[in-house]
Amino acid sequence: DEGGIAGRARRYADNCRTLRDGMADMGFLPLLPDDLQAPVIVTYHAPSDENYDFGSFYDALHARGFAIYPGKITKIDSFRIGCIGRIDGGDIKRALAAISETLAEQNITRRGPV
Repeated sequence: DEGGIAGRARRYADNCRTLRDGMADMGFLPLLPDDLQAPVIVTYHAPSDENYDFGSFYDALHARGFAIYPGKITKIDSFRIGCIGRIDGGDIKRALAAISETLAEQNITRRGPV
């Protein structure tokens, strides 16, 4: 319905772009530069803020209906957010809103890497 594999790939790329733009607006730094990023899952440096705790951050987002993943593919303190599956730009924007709410709730102001 969305144009086969090519259409799905466009949706994933749009999701990834929306996610990266929204996270950048909040001060998060992705692990990979744009030219190396695939539109599947984006890894972000964990915030350097002393109030950041992955478990608490995860739990608050999960309570809002969103799941993130711990950064297990690198020794860098990080977390990952997926861009694929049965999600679209609206879902990504709702996830970004949930992240913004969680940051405010947990008083996480420094979003740059450790």
